[in-house]
Amino acid sequence: MNAFGWAGVGMAVAGLSVLLIEFLLVLPRALRLTKRLRELTLLLDANRRLTQDELQLLHEARLETQSLLRPYRRLRRWLAHPITVALFASYRRRAVTRRSAGQAR
Repeated sequence: MNAFGWAGVGMAVAGLSVLLIEFLLVLPRALRLTKRLRELTLLLDANRRLTQDELQLLHEARLETQSLLRPYRRLRRWLAHPITVALFASYRRRAVTRRSAGQAR
């Protein structure tokens, strides 16, 4: 092997040693990062479970509210019917005419 061959081998060894040193310098940060990533994943899982529990409670409360308001929805439907609205309007007109007739005396 000539001088250029040995120079190439020396440069390859130097490059590998630089890569090894860089790897050793990055390794502690990478380990800390993986530890923090694991903690963050656990925190996210816990929050996801809490959110799912709260959504389940909200769904149950919504169903309960719907069942409790069922009779009032029927009453609202009756009160919003055009015949009922016309009846209340006629009562209002009668009351206004009675008041105005009572004040005229």
